[in-house]
Formats: sequence, structure tokens, C-alpha cells
Amino acid sequence: MMKILSVIFQDQIPYEFIYDFDWKKWGSMIIFVIVKLVLFSMSLFILEILFNRIIHYIEKKAISSNFVWKRILYENKVFDSLSHFFPLLIGFLLINPLFKKNTPVVFCLDRIFNILFVLIVLQFLIRLVNSIIKIATNENNHQTIAIRTISQLLKIMSILLCSLMIISILTRTQLITILTSLGAITAFVILVFRDVILGFVSGVQISFTKMIKVGDWIGIQKYHVEGTVIEINLTSAKIENFDKTITNVPTYDLISTAVTNFEEMRKKNMRRIKRSILFSIPSFHFCNEENLKKFKNVFLIKNYIEKKQKEINFFNKKKNIDDKNTNLNGKRITNIELFRQYAWEYLNHHPKILKKEILMVRYLEPNHYGLPIELYCFVKTSESIKYEQIQSNILDHLLTAAKEFNLEITQVLNEKKY
Repeated sequence: MMKILSVIFQDQIPYEFIYDFDWKKWGSMIIFVIVKLVLFSMSLFILEILFNRIIHYIEKKAISSNFVWKRILYENKVFDSLSHFFPLLIGFLLINPLFKKNTPVVFCLDRIFNILFVLIVLQFLIRLVNSIIKIATNENNHQTIAIRTISQLLKIMSILLCSLMIISILTRTQLITILTSLGAITAFVILVFRDVILGFVSGVQISFTKMIKVGDWIGIQKYHVEGTVIEINLTSAKIENFDKTITNVPTYDLISTAVTNFEEMRKKNMRRIKRSILFSIPSFHFCNEENLKKFKNVFLIKNYIEKKQKEINFFNKKKNIDDKNTNLNGKRITNIELFRQYAWEYLNHHPKILKKEILMVRYLEPNHYGLPIELYCFVKTSESIKYEQIQSNILDHLLTAAKEFNLEITQVLNEKKY
């Protein structure tokens, strides 16, 4: 027993205490120490209750005020950590007066109280950091990436530092000595905390450049993800997809890969339509007088036909071109040209299409399936449901209107045209 005590307490117990120990007084000493410890614990418990009531009274006064940050500090129990601190401080000061003749007890209680102080400080720091995050969130109306990243880094650093302090207390080694010895395993620490380091650097860059924030609608082609950012922390970002599933991506991927941010589009309350219709080239033909007479009754292209006919007649007359025997002489109007103009006029007169933005109906490169005509314009809304309704109505009309121009729409199915 004496050897065990000498190993555990090392130089903290005097030589005489171990080897000149009075075995006759062993039982009475243990009972005496236990009684003191019980009374000491009860005193600490009473002090804890007393300080808790004081702190709760202060908290109620804080809640009654109009300051939001006081309410947040109360909800995160920041003041409760203070209620634990003061009873422990009083107990720590009473250790030596109560147990001055019992060196092992003083030694053990001293270490226990030092560890408890470290844990209380750690608890206080974590609750305080959580409160700061919430206060910043309320004031900025969004979860600031820099604050969240730095706060999580502070939590990790606090936990590591407090863990080292506990080790220092248990081993009776100076904290500087322990920190110095950690330099030998720096490479290992960097390897273990690689994602944390990259996430922290990425969070700071994102915050300074204001590329992405919580609530933004983004798309990441690398992961085939498109949705709303609901959280960005030190190591990962949570994205809620439109099917209500959650995708987690590394934070550093937000700056290292191609990310499309649709938030500016949503702020401007506009969204692009970019759709193409594929036409069968054999259905293209020149329009004769009968066709043009029919299309002159169409309000959207009436002025265009009249203007175009004047240009054609002037050109043919100037060049003395005879266009009665063949369609290849002179200029003529085609049915695909009229449809293209009709589609542009239809979009230009549509009440839900923005006129100040790019609006065009253009030919794409012909392929072995036909000639695509692309509709390119912007809708006066960014809401998905309204956008899809407007886009569907436009395509419904133009796909059906193509028949009036004797145009055939190509459908590709099993590499065949039907």
C-alpha cells in the first residue's frame, strides 16, 4: 500500500507520512476525512443552489428587457456557467483550511478542482460562442459563413486547449512543455484536420468574396446538385434539393469546383427560357400569293409581310428579275421565315416576357434530325411553378401554331423520324 501511494503521489506526500504511518489511527482518520468531505460537498451543494437562484433572478431581469442578445444569452445558459464557477471558487479556497493535515486529500482535491475549473471555462466558452452565432444570425438575417466558420474553429481550439490543460494538471507538467512536444506530430495533426483547415480557409474566402451564403439557390454540376443552401459549417455544406433530400458537400468544394448561384436571378425576379423546337427541313417551302394572303390576316406578322413584300418587289424590279417561271429568281418569303418572325412577335407581345432583356428567336446549327429554332427570352418571375406554367403555355402555342405554317416538327424515337 505504501509503495502504491508513493508511486501515485510521488513527491507530494512527505516521507514520514508513508513510512512512519500510524496504523492504529487509520480507521479514525478515514472516518474523519469522510465526514469532512461530506460536509464539504453539502456546503458546495448549498452554495450552488444559492448562486443558481441569484443567477436566475438576473436572467429574469435580462429577459424582461427588450435587448435580444440578453434573451439569447439566457436561452444558451451562459449565466448558468457562472453559477457553477463561484461555489467551486469558494470550495477551492476552503481546501487548505479544512484538510491541511491530510496531504493526500488536499493533493487530490486540488487536482479535481483545477480540472473542474477548466471544464467550466470550456462550457462557458462554448455557450458564449453559440450565443454569438445566434446574435449574428438575427442581426444579419442570414447565417454568416465567416462567423460560423470561426466560431466552430474556436470551439475546436478551446476543446483541444482545455484537453491539454487537463493533461498538464494530471501529469504536473507545464503547458508550454506539452505544446512544444506537439511540434513533433504536426504532420499527423495536419493530416487528421485536413478537412477542417481547408474548410476554414474556404469559409473565410467565401465570406470575403460574398460568393455564397445560407439561403442561396445554387447548383453544383460535379455532384448533380441543385437546391437551397441551409447550412455552411467548418467541414461541409448542407444543400436541400428540390425533392426535399439533403446533400452534404465539402465546404472547400464551394470554391474549388464550378458552382452556379441563381440568387441574383431570384433577386431580379426573372428567369430565362432557353428551349428549341426541331423542324423537319423537307417541310420548308416558298410562300405563294395564296399563302401570303392567308398570313396577312395574322395580326402579329401582317406588318412584317407587307414590309417584306415591298422590299422584294423593289429589289426584283430594280434587277429586272422575272420570278413567274421559277421560285429561284429573285427574293421570296419562306414559311420557316414567317414562323420565326411569328414566334418573335408572339414573345415580344407576351405580357409575362421582359422586353428590356435579350429576346431572340434564332437558328441553331442544322443536324441530321433537322433545323432547331431556339427561343431565348426572360420571364417576369423566378418562382418555379409560375415559370414552368408560362414556359409550357408558350411552347404549347408555338408547337401547335407551326402546323398553320405547314411545318413538320421532328420527333426522334429509336433513331427514326416519325
